[in-house]
Amino acid sequence: MPGDRERPISAATVGFACLAMLISYLPFSAANGALGTIAATTGAETPDLQWVTDAFAVALGATVLSAGVLGDLFGRRRIALLGLALTVAGAVLDVVAGATSAVRLLWVGQAVAGVGGGMVMSATLALIAVRPRAIPLWAAAVVAGLGGGPFIASATTTYAAWQWTFAPIAALAAATAVFGLVRSGESSAPDGRRLDVPGQVAGSTGIAALTFAVIYGGSAGWGSPVTVAAFVVALAGLAAFGLVEHRSPAPLFRPSLFASRGFTAAGVGATAVLFAMAGGAFVLSLSFSGRHVDALGIANRLGCLFAANAVSSLAAGALQTRFGSRPVLVGGLVTAALGALSLLTVDAGSGLGAYAWRLFVLGTGSGLVMATSSAVAVQSVPRSFAGMAGAGNNAMRQLGAALGPAVLGVLVGTRTGADLLDAVHAAAVLLALVLAAAAAAALLLLHRNDPSERTA
Repeated sequence: MPGDRERPISAATVGFACLAMLISYLPFSAANGALGTIAATTGAETPDLQWVTDAFAVALGATVLSAGVLGDLFGRRRIALLGLALTVAGAVLDVVAGATSAVRLLWVGQAVAGVGGGMVMSATLALIAVRPRAIPLWAAAVVAGLGGGPFIASATTTYAAWQWTFAPIAALAAATAVFGLVRSGESSAPDGRRLDVPGQVAGSTGIAALTFAVIYGGSAGWGSPVTVAAFVVALAGLAAFGLVEHRSPAPLFRPSLFASRGFTAAGVGATAVLFAMAGGAFVLSLSFSGRHVDALGIANRLGCLFAANAVSSLAAGALQTRFGSRPVLVGGLVTAALGALSLLTVDAGSGLGAYAWRLFVLGTGSGLVMATSSAVAVQSVPRSFAGMAGAGNNAMRQLGAALGPAVLGVLVGTRTGADLLDAVHAAAVLLALVLAAAAAAALLLLHRNDPSERTA
């Protein structure tokens, strides 16, 4: 990135990047907060509700790698603005879907917003990558977007139908785009970059097929022909992606980046915590709704999870400076695992206070990992690959976000009312195991590697 392409970025650019990232996640989190209401008004069953969240997550995960290339080629701010435009379009489709009780149109709206979110995510992280101290702010903005949606849903559904939750999101996205157009700087890095259509198709197919297989298998059976076929397509797609990217002269993602232990550890951590955050929020939202907790009560409970996540994301930078990246990343995963395990002790009479501290612990650990993993991924590779590394970390992060509701949704099944507490307990065990395994893997990977040092 020679010459003026690497000039210092302004505070306004950092502000735009963080605000855009926050807004682009609101369609996902707002839908999570309104799942019970959506089910009650449309008759949607658990697999339908899983796709309300997974349509966004799959589309985002399938877009982030290509969006990184597009940002390098055509300008990161330009791609972020396009992503915000798609956020507006997706939110408008969500409003129409609610007005017509068309759940599948809601999936489409969420998918459109997810593509926009993928563009914003890759473009904004690359836009501020030359200013490492801004990355924790960006990570905190991601979490604020994850936590803010349920409160918007609560405020809206108090006075209007659930679909109007997405109207203020569209307005906020449009206003943020105007701010970015007027105040934000631009950057690009086109040298040696070009579109990789075969890689994009193979990767997107693999991610989408894997998520579909988990959701469909949970309802129709793991041995059903459709489930088996979907898993075969998923494996073929992901294998083809690895092969295509290995041979491509200008890949979306270089598999050789996994030679960096820091990059790999960051990916493992990011995948695990987004699996826990998205999957946990999905199960908890349905459980609270099944126990007749109102929209504000759901928002307050989930807010404990995301508020702690945001605060610890902001604190992660200072902690890394004092203790190093490895203890913060591994310690965050261990803390999150303990928070997940503590959910085993909630019962049918547990109120806001009982959930608050448990979700606070889970959120604190997850926030440390989210902020640290983004920084480690970018800092563990040569600067010329920073955008690719950030996009790759985000893709793994979103794979976790897609699989979380898909896998944990299987635990919900056909349970209703108080029976959903059993799903929460089962989810607590699974999440604790996933997070603990990720902590062990990160500790092993980082044992002889300092992720703060760039590797070739």
